[in-house]
Amino acid sequence: MNKIIIEICCSSMASVLNAIKGKAHRIELCQDLLADGLSPSSEFLKEITAVCKLPIHVLVRPRAGNFFYNSAEIKQIEKDIERIKKFPIQGIVIGALNKDNSLATELLDKWKKMCPNLDFTFHRAFDVVKDPEKAILQLINLGYNRVLTSGTEPKATEGLDLLKKLNSKYSNHITLMPGGGVNHKNAHQFLEAGFNQIHLSAKDKNENFSGDPVSNLNIIKSVVETASQFE
Repeated sequence: MNKIIIEICCSSMASVLNAIKGKAHRIELCQDLLADGLSPSSEFLKEITAVCKLPIHVLVRPRAGNFFYNSAEIKQIEKDIERIKKFPIQGIVIGALNKDNSLATELLDKWKKMCPNLDFTFHRAFDVVKDPEKAILQLINLGYNRVLTSGTEPKATEGLDLLKKLNSKYSNHITLMPGGGVNHKNAHQFLEAGFNQIHLSAKDKNENFSGDPVSNLNIIKSVVETASQFE
């Protein structure tokens, strides 16, 4: 049986509870989705890990904007890694680039070695790399488990051709997980193309107190139901 994993990006307790109720398979936890996601606080991590039994992968990102980090930001990232890995989580979601948009491989290697027992996903910084195929090979060599990517386009539906190409060549070595504009109306396109993990925030028009979008329970249920038809 081909097990499909539906990962929901959550930045609030309301979203996490909807992911649980909707029978999603994994959480990507962050804060401040309005800034495309930042590292969650220890208080938030404590709150979520107390109630969520789903696998949790935690985003480590110190600020919005580009993925070239100065020395102070690198220190903050490493401080966050040390802080976050003390919680009962299963994975880290991270990324860093050089000024020329190539992978910052030394940093990525160092960070991976800081958490030898955790799963590592390289996030959508991948979508601005100058050479996606070279970057995939580097991530394989670094031992990363997964790449979250929209196929270097604003939305994964637009990058589907590249996603399929990379998946056909490298899926035996690293997981390609489409994300970026994935929803209940187009999830079937990625499942039909043979991807066994997809990522979405299942955004609703409702907002929580911080202004962040809340994952919609019905959208999650719909995507999980669609995925079940491909198992």
